[in-house]
Amino acid sequence: MPYEFKIGMYVNELRLPLDDALATAKELGADYPWFTNLDEGGHVGQMSDAEADKIAELYAKYDVKMMQLSAGSPFKFIDLVEVSAGSIGEHPTFKEEFSHLIRSMELAKRMGTDTVAAYTFAWPGEYTADKPTWPMRWATQGGIISEVEMGKLVQAFKLVVEQADRYDVNVSLAMMPWNYTNTTLHFRELADRVGSDRLKVMWGPADNYNCGEPDVATAGFSNVQPYVDSIHIKDLRVNDGAIIDFDYVPFGEGDVPWQDILHNLGEANSDVVLSLATHFEHPQGRVAAMQKNMDNLQQMIASL
Repeated sequence: MPYEFKIGMYVNELRLPLDDALATAKELGADYPWFTNLDEGGHVGQMSDAEADKIAELYAKYDVKMMQLSAGSPFKFIDLVEVSAGSIGEHPTFKEEFSHLIRSMELAKRMGTDTVAAYTFAWPGEYTADKPTWPMRWATQGGIISEVEMGKLVQAFKLVVEQADRYDVNVSLAMMPWNYTNTTLHFRELADRVGSDRLKVMWGPADNYNCGEPDVATAGFSNVQPYVDSIHIKDLRVNDGAIIDFDYVPFGEGDVPWQDILHNLGEANSDVVLSLATHFEHPQGRVAAMQKNMDNLQQMIASL
């Protein structure tokens, strides 16, 4: 059988109520939508079984499948430097978000997926105006993680995969410029040290490229291939990486070698979901931006 790409969508970017967002995703051609936050501002980590069942019914209503279940954005904003080695489980924010992540594991199969999402802690001062570690990270193509900080990451995600084993789910780690798995090399080192098949990645080639990792289509692809289960689809143009000067642009119109990446996925017969996002501004709004990216993605796939 010829290779076919699975297409998903991060529906929070549509800025629509979940019911309408799922309907729009299906209409645009995405069969694997997912979300982080709910209409009323909460997330699945705080939900009851009955509330979870209502969302599962919405997915069934539109004949779509949940790509992954995310309890908000667990660990995304935690500054790893502020977490004590050896006692990560006692850090108040980690403890709270870890409980939300476990709740997403409890609900995952009930809601139609066997994958939950997590993030990988913030670089020092990352969510401040001056981003003090960015120049070092750009100059070193992603940054240098000290042995102490890598040890903390391994401790944290060994706790996570223990729970994943318990609930028989996988954990897909996001790749963001602001978090520790900002490059494929950093993700691969963490995954190899944790040593669990439960650990997966939502590969973000655009974010890798934005962190100074140029060879995302070749070495980057090789690094993540054993672990990738979805791909964050967006595009950007880097103007001056050293000062974080970049612009989000429609898919296929930026610096990221997407055609090569899609070709490699097809050659490898990779069972991944292409998770469409937008990030760029469209004069006609969010839905139009998502439609533009979907059109460009479909055209690129057709050209392979």
